[in-house]
Amino acid sequence: MLKNILILVFIPLQIFASSLTVNVIKPIKKMMSITVDANGVVQSQNKIVITTQSNGILAFEVAQDTFVHKGDMIASVSNKIREKKLYLLKNKLALQKNEINTEQIKLDRAEDKYKLGVGSKNSYLSETISLEQLKDIYVTTKYEYEILLLEQENAIIYAPYTGVLTNLQANNSYINYGSKIATLLDENNLVKLFVDAFYAKQIKKGMLVTLKNSYKDCDARVLNILPKSSNNLIEVIVQPQEKLPLNLSINAQIVLKKLHGILIPKEAILLVDNHPVVYVIDKKNIAHLFFIEIQKDMINNALIKETLPENANIALKNAYMLHDNLEVIIK
Repeated sequence: MLKNILILVFIPLQIFASSLTVNVIKPIKKMMSITVDANGVVQSQNKIVITTQSNGILAFEVAQDTFVHKGDMIASVSNKIREKKLYLLKNKLALQKNEINTEQIKLDRAEDKYKLGVGSKNSYLSETISLEQLKDIYVTTKYEYEILLLEQENAIIYAPYTGVLTNLQANNSYINYGSKIATLLDENNLVKLFVDAFYAKQIKKGMLVTLKNSYKDCDARVLNILPKSSNNLIEVIVQPQEKLPLNLSINAQIVLKKLHGILIPKEAILLVDNHPVVYVIDKKNIAHLFFIEIQKDMINNALIKETLPENANIALKNAYMLHDNLEVIIK
């Protein structure tokens, strides 16, 4: 862990000088993070497939990759045959309604004559049957009309959510009922990160992630670690706290662990029997050897565990010339 620290050749502990001049520093308490770097890309959390509930000629009102709001008209499906049939069926329903009304009048007359004894029962029953037949025909026609009317109403297609419209079918093409015409990428974006598989077991759901990009830096949380890898990289899905543009390239740092310790210059650290140590100078200017544990090694500093005395003075200059219980002069 202790990189870039020179392994010193120690002189014998017997120092001929009675004292040595040293510089001291106060340790700084610090919280730091162990992170892993990753690259990624912004993707949509939800991909909504938009289909038609009508058949005919497709005409889009928007272009590929257009941002739309919920309720915006995005396309229409025209069908001249359907429109003509609707017109004919509507007129047919009106005629059949008139026939039913006329037959109802004839039935009422037949019923009155039958009750008065001047009309036959067969005539009354015949008119009753005729009325029921006309009503059945009317119901069948109305059902056919309502089906086509529903298709006609569904011929105008609106955005079900706010997002980006993509994967559009060819404009002016003929489509059938239930055909897919586009994909809507909603605003709830996720970031897919590609991480070295070495860290797969260390990454957990809920871990903090720092996202850096050309649009807006923000924090995120790990949502999922996908059980697959490619080129020794695993996929980690994170939820950003800000809305980011789709397909934006991301640089990320996943916080694996937060460390609490003491930050000291690396030049204050020595090696004794291959273990890192520092010299602490007490109030009587006596040097004491302390073994330390390095938590994080950096270029010029190191974060060590908080095992030193409170407000300790750590020898800096000439520390390599010290030995345990040596009296020093603090400069």
